[in-house]
Amino acid sequence: MIDDNFLDKYSDILYQTERPSRYIGDEFGSYDKDFNSVETKFLFVFPDKYEIGISNFGHKIIYDLTNKKENMLCDRLYAPDKDFIALLEQNNLPLYALESKRKPIEFDCIGFGLQYELSYTTVLKILELSGIPLFSKERDNSHPLILAGGPCTSNPKPMSPFIDVFIIGDGEDVNIEVLEKFSKLKTKLKRREILLELSKIQGVYVPIANNYTTKRIAQLTFENHPISSPIPHFASVQDRAVVELRRGCGRLCRFCQASHINLPIRERKKEDVVKLAQHYVKNSGYSEYSLLSLSSNDHTNIEIILSELNCHFANFGVSVSLPSQRADKFSLELAKLASAQKKATVTIAPEAGTQRQRDIINKNLSQEQIINATISCIKNGWNKIKYYFVIGLPFETFDDLKGIVDLIEQVNAACRQEGLKYPLITCSISVFVPKPHTPFQWARQNTISEIDEKISFLKGLKEKLRNVKFNFHNPKVSQIESFFTRGDENIAAFIYELYKQGAYLESWDENLDFDLYSKIAKKMNIDIEKMASREFLEDEILPWDVISYGVRKQWLLDEYKKAKKAIATIPCEIKCNNCGVCADLKTNKVLDKK
Repeated sequence: MIDDNFLDKYSDILYQTERPSRYIGDEFGSYDKDFNSVETKFLFVFPDKYEIGISNFGHKIIYDLTNKKENMLCDRLYAPDKDFIALLEQNNLPLYALESKRKPIEFDCIGFGLQYELSYTTVLKILELSGIPLFSKERDNSHPLILAGGPCTSNPKPMSPFIDVFIIGDGEDVNIEVLEKFSKLKTKLKRREILLELSKIQGVYVPIANNYTTKRIAQLTFENHPISSPIPHFASVQDRAVVELRRGCGRLCRFCQASHINLPIRERKKEDVVKLAQHYVKNSGYSEYSLLSLSSNDHTNIEIILSELNCHFANFGVSVSLPSQRADKFSLELAKLASAQKKATVTIAPEAGTQRQRDIINKNLSQEQIINATISCIKNGWNKIKYYFVIGLPFETFDDLKGIVDLIEQVNAACRQEGLKYPLITCSISVFVPKPHTPFQWARQNTISEIDEKISFLKGLKEKLRNVKFNFHNPKVSQIESFFTRGDENIAAFIYELYKQGAYLESWDENLDFDLYSKIAKKMNIDIEKMASREFLEDEILPWDVISYGVRKQWLLDEYKKAKKAIATIPCEIKCNNCGVCADLKTNKVLDKK
């Protein structure tokens, strides 16, 4: 229950803020453990608004596993919106954890989930609001240990002056190990000594040690998956029960960081998936569940899983959500099973318009497969199709861009031939961002003017397509992402200056000030575009080389060279490509029995 003392202090500002339900806690499904009865107190901070953070599945795993430990507590904190921060400051009130209502500085450890580069300034603001020194070197034993995990830790350098410990890879086991070790050492050693001890743990990178580390890998067991989680007080962005179907992707699209850093492929057992979905829906009361994976229809038994769950939920009005279908493994039966309750939009990800470009990015997908999958959907009642494309890819030509429009024209032509009504097609078009630990980590990003020219070119071709809508990602945002994601520790000074100038919650368009970036860049004599669009040398030591996800750097370089020749690589589900993960990390892929 919410503490009366808390309401006495905060009721006035909760009444004045836009969405008080973001800040009251006491959600159904929360642990709400006694703060004083546990040895180790951990605060998980998601540096984005409540409705974004509470939807994140990774933080649900850490929250559940930590609270299952009798001697540990995991509380939560989401980035407060600007109006709430102003009210806190006006009333001289501290920021607090959601469940315990304790100040962040009272916790032993604070862990930030770094999902997106544009959350970096938000991390610094939350440290400030918590009364914790921003720089690691200014903290002592009286301050909480500051951890960070998530995909952005694939290159920890830009945030290394601010974070004590980076968690690399799967967090299920290593997060608990770090908390346990810190708890034993916190009264025995000085802070620097503790950090050096923690750097000896596999899957831990400590900036002051600058230690080389290899990611941690967790197995997908029934026990390490939550079957309940805090239910938000209002609709969040992913307001449904979530079951992780599969981790890792053997497709190895050369631009995709997630597929390369999450190897090997691990499939959850069919029986476990079904049980987890049943338990999660029952415990949460949701009327929808999602089967989470980088490539859901690659799971060995996906159709059987959906069939069994549809049978189980038949009389309860519970529907399922699946990510985009892979056209090469498109299953009409799967599409029907996934839409048993409603005919939703079918999403297909061609990524590129021509076969040449799809071979360059290693999409392993043909034009015929894309068209056949689309026509199958239209024939069976889906009149809304969503395509994902990426522009600005390495070695891209205007013929490749024209191929996007040509592909849609071929879909329309096939509809005419079959006597079908044209579908409503939405093309979501993002801008390529070169990511660490991928074959394209060396590649340059297109400049803003180059992307603008390509967008104008596509818009001009689209005019003859009445049934198509193009949604383009802002190229300026993509440029900032590239600037941050491949930067070194010198980028930290830029992030700090952004924070001092008031940058906060920059993942929201209304808070992202491009003029501020230009102003600071000019002041610091930094050319953002030059750094974002730089091509790295093949023999160059890269800022993120201190981190290993098991994929050998030479293998990534060989893939980059194959891309230049438009040579595709067979997915590792079909044939081992000797990338290094299984051999060097002494692991192997785990596929469910058929």
